[in-house]
Parts: sequence; C-alpha cells; structure tokens
Amino acid sequence: MHTFQPYPINMLEWNPIKKLAEEGVAIVAEADGKANATSSHNGGVGHIWGKNVVYAFLRNTRFTKELLDKSDYFSACFFDMNDKNNVQLMKVLDQLSGRNEDKLKLCRVDVEHAMKVPYIDDANFIILCRKIAAVPMTENTILDDAILNKQYTERHLDDFHSMYIGEILDIRAR
Repeated sequence: MHTFQPYPINMLEWNPIKKLAEEGVAIVAEADGKANATSSHNGGVGHIWGKNVVYAFLRNTRFTKELLDKSDYFSACFFDMNDKNNVQLMKVLDQLSGRNEDKLKLCRVDVEHAMKVPYIDDANFIILCRKIAAVPMTENTILDDAILNKQYTERHLDDFHSMYIGEILDIRAR
C-alpha cells in the first residue's frame, strides 16, 4: 500500500483539462462488495453549489456506471503515464468489462479505501468524491447535432452518457 499525502486544491499545478484529454482518468466505484474502474477522457474539475467538484461522464453500458448508481462515493485516479504498466492498465480499463472478469485483479492493482471512497493504490494522484448529482444525457439534452452524429452513431445510439457530479472530499498525491 502506498502512502498518500493531502494535496490542497489551490496548489494544483497541472491542467486537468489537458490531463484528461491526453492521458485520461480512471473512475473507481464500488457496490455490493465489488469494485470496478473504467478509463475516461470525459469530465472535469469545477465549482457548483458552493462546492469544489469533479464531473465524470460514463456511458450507460459501463459496469462502473451500474456500481456508481448504487454508491455514494467514487474516485478519480490519475497515473504516471510514463510508466508502461499504467498505459496498459488504462487500456484494459477501457477495453474490458468488469461485469465479465475482475480487470483490476487481472492488472494486479489493489483497491484501497479512504473516507469510504475506493481508489486504485497504484495511482499517483487521487480525488476522493461524494456523489451529489447524477444526470442522464439523452438525444433531447444534447443540443449540437454534430455531437450526436459523431459520438452517438449506430454503434452507440442507445449508449448515451450519464453525468455524475462528485463533491471533492479530499485530494491526495504520492
């Protein structure tokens, strides 16, 4: 188990938009005694309702989404992508379903908990969140036809995203 230290949000020195777009994040959720994670390049960090928050977008068919729907907590885990093992981990999290196999075990990573929140111990930066909103996206809520035509093609026609807003409980780095 790695040792994480608190990391004040006002000391954030990297651009979360760039990090998400170029490297992605692992969203980790747990319910019914089962933890799972998915990689994502969709989301952000912001402020709403007087709270610092993480915005996470998960496709409706993802097993992690099913777990997050049953849970009050999730984490956003960032990795050192110069490490080839982390590159492989993010590929596995994206390509395999936790519904069919334990992909975290397959990748030999451990899920730990802090403040009731599951996170991947191999991450080097984690944001612990309490879910405060879940908003399904539909064909009617996406106003730009170009987005619909590009992101929700025949393959993903019934696989829209849901947006989760998580209050940031703590940020930790190692």
